[in-house]
Amino acid sequence: PMIQVVIFSGYFPYALEESVRRIKAQGFNTVQLDLAFKDIDFSTPEAITREKCHRVRDTFRRHDLPISCMSAYTNIVHPDAGERKRRNDYLTATLRHARDCGTPYVISETGTVNPDSDSSSHPDNKSERAYADCVKVVRELAQEAHDHGAVFLVETYVNNIIGSVEETLRLFADVNHPGLGLLMDPTNYFETHNIDRMDQVLNQMFDALGERRERH
Repeated sequence: PMIQVVIFSGYFPYALEESVRRIKAQGFNTVQLDLAFKDIDFSTPEAITREKCHRVRDTFRRHDLPISCMSAYTNIVHPDAGERKRRNDYLTATLRHARDCGTPYVISETGTVNPDSDSSSHPDNKSERAYADCVKVVRELAQEAHDHGAVFLVETYVNNIIGSVEETLRLFADVNHPGLGLLMDPTNYFETHNIDRMDQVLNQMFDALGERRERH
């Protein structure tokens, strides 16, 4: 079968038609959708509507570019309550309209306690309190996704609360919900202490995922 070569649509910051034409011209055959186009307002949860999502979906399909998943990366455990609500309200709106865009899959990382940067680590990320907080939010997002025929995919990242193979497996054991899935980006599991054990770490992850699938 032909390999599916996916590109993040956010790399093409143009109007919808031009973005799609440029992506297709580069030879890609599926996209990870970012809801950001010069000619369509997706700036608030209320701005994400079925009509606009269908327009995006149908334009990509017309150019034989199906949408495989949606990007909704944000700090789901932001330490400021108001900022967390704003971000998760937007993520929730994306989950509710994923099917309107032609895919069930919506991706975000698991967040950090760092108030200044979504991609920077923080000592408290590895505390039990931060982990419990993350589990609560992920469970809510998984349920929201499931209620709307979608799947919330967590992308683990070393600087976030869920950053290692062990933390990933713990999260899936504790949440254990059909609305939760994993976006497996192998590069996100590595930092200085384990970069020289790349094959070992990846094999551990794939073996664990295989065992989990067999159990379910």
